[in-house]
Amino acid sequence: MRYILALLCLFCFAFCNAEIKVFYADGSKDSKKVALTFDDGPGKATERILEILKEKDVKATFFMLGRRAAENPAAAKKAAQEGHEIASHTYDHFNFYKYTEEDKNEKIESELLKSEKAIKKATGVKPYLVRYPYGYARQDAQDTAKKHKYFVINWSFGCDWDLKLTEEEMYEKYAGAIKSGAIFIMHDSSTKAVNILAGFIDKIKAEGYEIVTVSELLELQVKYKK
Repeated sequence: MRYILALLCLFCFAFCNAEIKVFYADGSKDSKKVALTFDDGPGKATERILEILKEKDVKATFFMLGRRAAENPAAAKKAAQEGHEIASHTYDHFNFYKYTEEDKNEKIESELLKSEKAIKKATGVKPYLVRYPYGYARQDAQDTAKKHKYFVINWSFGCDWDLKLTEEEMYEKYAGAIKSGAIFIMHDSSTKAVNILAGFIDKIKAEGYEIVTVSELLELQVKYKK
């Protein structure tokens, strides 16, 4: 009996102290699910994006800049009210790849927490997903995220920042990247991305994939203890 209890205690200790994976760039290849994500908003295209998502009965994940949530609280709140996942893109789109000052850790934390405060004020939602600008995901960023019970989310495909692409070329690139576990990145500021969005959603569905939020794709809801 003592031996069994000792094993149970050891198991519980190991389970409770298991390392939580913080960084993700895609989901499981075992189920036909993908996620649509939108960065940099709420901005000029947010209302149209929300209209398209509503028309297509799709939920997406919005990685909002805290500054823009503060400037456009109505659009931010609408995204939350319509059932979309609210996430953080930090406060001011700071490029941490280029930051070399000694207070870098403090700067990362400040951007994360300042954004959290602004987004929560605008939407009533405290985010727990963060996408650092430019896909910054080095250990300092992951450590800060974990400290505050965030997950760092990048993407498996995106190209709407390539201004040389026509809408047709952009659509073909996104359509060609459809696969199980894909996390697609688009931007609220990209007119071309908005123009191809409805057709891209139709293409995803036609190929038999379900569009879900990032949290659902990665099954993150129970990873951190409340």
